[in-house]
Amino acid sequence: MDAARLKESVQQAGEALQSQLGDDLGRVQEKMEERVRRGAEQARGVLSSVNQQFGGLVQESPVIVLAGAFAIGYLVAKVARAIR
Repeated sequence: MDAARLKESVQQAGEALQSQLGDDLGRVQEKMEERVRRGAEQARGVLSSVNQQFGGLVQESPVIVLAGAFAIGYLVAKVARAIR
């Protein structure tokens, strides 16, 4: 085998490898996109459920929710002052 044929063979192998890697990366990207899409849908469902539950709690006992929000704000302010 002469040098020209060897060079051509190496180039062909490199092109084939590059093509295969591109295909593999495309499949990996598609799988990752699908997983992210499913995760986002699940997160949306969970957040919607939490929102509905919290909305029901606010409607049933707004005074308790308001007192809880005040207490949390107070604690956050205390922690913020302590950190300074």
